[in-house]
Amino acid sequence: MSDTQLADDDKSEKNDHLNMQQLSRLTLNGENTILKEQDKFDTPTLDYLQSCVEELYTFHKNSFERNPEKVSYDKEVLNEKIKQVTALMKQNEESAISENKAQYYFLLGRTWSVTQPVSQECINVLSKAVKLNPTHLDAWNSLGECLVHLKRFSEAKYCFLASLKHGKSQVILRNLSIIMREAQLLTNENVHESLNAGIEYAKEAVELDSTDGESWAILGNAYLSLFFRKQDDKLLRQSINAFEKALNDSVAAQNADLHFNRGIALKYGEMYTDALLSFEKATILDPKWTEARETLEDLIKYITSTQTLYQRKGQLKSRRLQQMTDSLNTSCLGIYSTKIKTIRGQVMLEHIPLSKLEIGLNANKVVCGRVVCVVYSQEPVPYTFCLVDKELSCIVVSVYNLAQGRGPIIGDSVAIPEPYMTHIDATYKNQKFQYPSLRVNLPLTMVVNKKSVSAECVSQPQFMSKQF
Repeated sequence: MSDTQLADDDKSEKNDHLNMQQLSRLTLNGENTILKEQDKFDTPTLDYLQSCVEELYTFHKNSFERNPEKVSYDKEVLNEKIKQVTALMKQNEESAISENKAQYYFLLGRTWSVTQPVSQECINVLSKAVKLNPTHLDAWNSLGECLVHLKRFSEAKYCFLASLKHGKSQVILRNLSIIMREAQLLTNENVHESLNAGIEYAKEAVELDSTDGESWAILGNAYLSLFFRKQDDKLLRQSINAFEKALNDSVAAQNADLHFNRGIALKYGEMYTDALLSFEKATILDPKWTEARETLEDLIKYITSTQTLYQRKGQLKSRRLQQMTDSLNTSCLGIYSTKIKTIRGQVMLEHIPLSKLEIGLNANKVVCGRVVCVVYSQEPVPYTFCLVDKELSCIVVSVYNLAQGRGPIIGDSVAIPEPYMTHIDATYKNQKFQYPSLRVNLPLTMVVNKKSVSAECVSQPQFMSKQF
């Protein structure tokens, strides 16, 4: 039964306005869906109403985690509980407003903001709350979050920033970090400034509580977003480190988003063992998250295909390989066949065979070969192919920031200056993946078919984390 129950001696007055001594206690847990009322003494109206709202949010958060197969049922129960809390609010409006009008409107708006889409009525009451009490940080934050859900990002950003005039809140700082990365607010002129600001807000949130995993996770997302724009490996390392700190928080460690985003960072760092485990953990924590499962499956297919094609040199016969590489000569180096201008002055890069490459940066060196295969992947980044040189040595090349459809194809000659070599060594569920790889972050440095790669071939991927 979901109807309101009164104490036995008050049954005849169940339709009357509830006074302070008749306020009931809501039972908002997954096992008992009945709204119970018990006499309450010595507790202000707003304190009681706030406890009801908090229980409502706890139910909303936990019900889907406990009952992932009962989503439609839980939504019905949740809607019923919202009606019950709203009824309590309305029945005790006069008493609550006499205590604190701004707080009453905040609690009412917070109750209505549980379900999506957020109504304009919800926006209106939260707006009243901040107008009545501009120092109410929680009200500013709730209003901002509701506006985000309505995709009114500029207004949401204003709310979060306005609250900072009255004090710092960890939640608001986290939300500011997120909103600064919102694609609809980014332009070519403000993108780096905004993303850097997002990092600083997340840092401030961490400073308020260095043990809070959610703040560390948002800082990791902020670093990762800027990494995709600047391709600075330091930012990628900082992102991964922040995610590691987040995992130290047992509560945050149960968040599927954290493991998924960590997996993205590790994948771009080509740390495939940990990336696979992170994606797997995300699917365990959120079995219905299709994107996480597909990302895991695609990464397994990608590194499996890459290893196979590397071992078989693109599955081309020796005679065909010989024919393809016989025509490789100095002219295939393009601009690297002569001295090039660098910050170190005029430099002549030494053309070396793939067999002479060393792990790490091969400064003042250039390699050249022909593409013998392209690795197919659902994910367009990185663009991966196998390169064979005149000695018939083979290596995997992963090119980042390359526009889709602009990569070199089978038979093309490719020259790579100062190549950065790594050795991929990954393990997952008794499968072993090993192959040498060249990582190219800047496609413009490559020479394809004796010509430098043009600017229209470059494209930067974007990192999109879940909103709030």
